[in-house]
Amino acid sequence: MASPESIHHLLTVAARLLDSAASEIRDAKLEPVRDNISQIGHFLAGIFEIQQKVYALRPDLKPAYLSEPSPHSESNKLLTRFMSEACWHEDAGEVALAIDKYREYLLLEGSPHHREIAEGEIRRLSGRDD
Repeated sequence: MASPESIHHLLTVAARLLDSAASEIRDAKLEPVRDNISQIGHFLAGIFEIQQKVYALRPDLKPAYLSEPSPHSESNKLLTRFMSEACWHEDAGEVALAIDKYREYLLLEGSPHHREIAEGEIRRLSGRDD
């Protein structure tokens, strides 16, 4: 019977399968690797959004690790927002605007780890791997 518990279980299984598929795409180098993994990322984000709705109805189903505050939660939120905008530009073929978005982010971020991610995206978008 359909219930928040069964939805939670099915979404958890689906997310794990998609995560495994992304790993296999990476390992098998199924081209275009980046696009394929990005698409799976979009699917996973959709699953996460639905899971949040389930947790709103049934907070007891929410895993404990999701309730613990991240020491980098503000940096994570900021990077997610800028990456989302940059990906939108990249998908629209506006690579220069995507790079500009990451550069704008670097002006705001102090976390070395998060800055490294943005700098890596700038290198990737610029066609450099150095």
